Amino acid sequence: MPSPLPAPQPVPEGYHVAPPPPRPLLLFITNVKNARTVWVEISINDNVHMLKRYTSRKMGIPVEDMILVYQGEELKTETQIKQSKLDFVIQKAAESEPSAEDCTIHLIDIKDTPGDIREPKKEMDATHGSF
Repeated sequence: MPSPLPAPQPVPEGYHVAPPPPRPLLLFITNVKNARTVWVEISINDNVHMLKRYTSRKMGIPVEDMILVYQGEELKTETQIKQSKLDFVIQKAAESEPSAEDCTIHLIDIKDTPGDIREPKKEMDATHGSF
């Protein structure tokens, strides 16, 4: 039988114990055209651009061709996950297990959008380059 663990010791003066990092958020990304769905784990401290990069790797759609929509609102590339509309999922995850529906983000591939209704593509600036 293993010996019991020692009792927790007080933190010495002058030391700071950082809180544990937040649990990763599990999200489901569904392509609205073909219903293909992938899952992505992401930190709430990451931004939407990182979410698009993870999704791009799994779906093979270029980041610049993606529009991610959650609860009817586009997720802006530069926004941090915890400061976007996804804060709803974060709150649900803190209380209990969020449903798959709560965690689903819809992906629109702009190549699938008819050209006559598509917004003109913006030129990508140097701060949002991709791999």
